[in-house]
Amino acid sequence: MCIPMGNQHLLALIRSKMGTLILWGLLFGALGFFGLLMMEKPFQTKMDFLVVQASAGNQDFYTQFKSSEYLGKILSEAVYSERFINALVETGKVNKEFLPFDKGQRLATWSKMVTVNKNLELGILSVTVKGDRDRDVARIMDGVAQVLTEKNALFRGGDEKSVEIRVLSGPILSENPDMSKMLKVILAAFFAGVFIATFFIVVKSEASMKPVYRDDDVPLNEMLV
Repeated sequence: MCIPMGNQHLLALIRSKMGTLILWGLLFGALGFFGLLMMEKPFQTKMDFLVVQASAGNQDFYTQFKSSEYLGKILSEAVYSERFINALVETGKVNKEFLPFDKGQRLATWSKMVTVNKNLELGILSVTVKGDRDRDVARIMDGVAQVLTEKNALFRGGDEKSVEIRVLSGPILSENPDMSKMLKVILAAFFAGVFIATFFIVVKSEASMKPVYRDDDVPLNEMLV
């Protein structure tokens, strides 16, 4: 008769392999750590901007709020555009060679270099620039700040005086990745390694436990003859 492995047997098997599971978790954690270091740029700088809608005599608070929210969406997407890159180069903070000349590669490289997180309810845009050298990311962020605060009319229509972009904080230069991000990646990779190793141990154990029949067992097809 076929006897399946019970839950107690399964737990005992996992406990007996705990050392192996921890080793696999540490291996995956180390791979996650080194993978993060290889994928991430070593430096980043961050600035927060506030989108302010100028008060108009015939607009109520809700209308101004929705207008600021809409403009925040436009500006957060405009940062990734080729027009924004051109405006950034025109500031003189960076030269044309800081990105590839091919338009497709230019936009792809820029989208990996800059990240915009938005809190539309508060009208806040958080811009992060990553790079290989601290001086480069500092210059790029200076240019981004100049475009957003002085040339934001390039990316919207209407009265140029109706919107103001103010700097809330920054630029804050730091090494990348930070400690909290590294811990998250290492822990996630560790538990992933433990889970994968547990899965394969259980599957291998169940595969090795083939059905066992006694000599006096008669196959079903013979019993029906």
